[in-house]
Amino acid sequence: METLPIPPEVEITKEYIDPVVSVTFGNGIEQVRQRWSRPKILFRISFSALQEAEKELLESFYAHHRCFSPFLFPYEGKTYTVRFNKPIQVKQTAPNLYTLSAELIEAWGVEL
Repeated sequence: METLPIPPEVEITKEYIDPVVSVTFGNGIEQVRQRWSRPKILFRISFSALQEAEKELLESFYAHHRCFSPFLFPYEGKTYTVRFNKPIQVKQTAPNLYTLSAELIEAWGVEL
């Protein structure tokens, strides 16, 4: 399975999503339960100063790999199975110059 064709910029945000769901009832009693056995990880990645061809390459990757893809987290050297959490955001900053940002969320139970 393909990974991102262009490595993300230096700054990558790694956020742990709490697996705990809490509901407070009208009488003040709180019910707490876990959705998953461990926290999921959300990665926020960005690309800046992309040329038109690089932007199109990343857009094509998004179109073909929205459901799941391996993601190599460069600072740990560890590969996570992820999916796109929401649509990518592309911004044109100058003629033939773009920025792109995306959120990748850990996907469990997916075979690559």
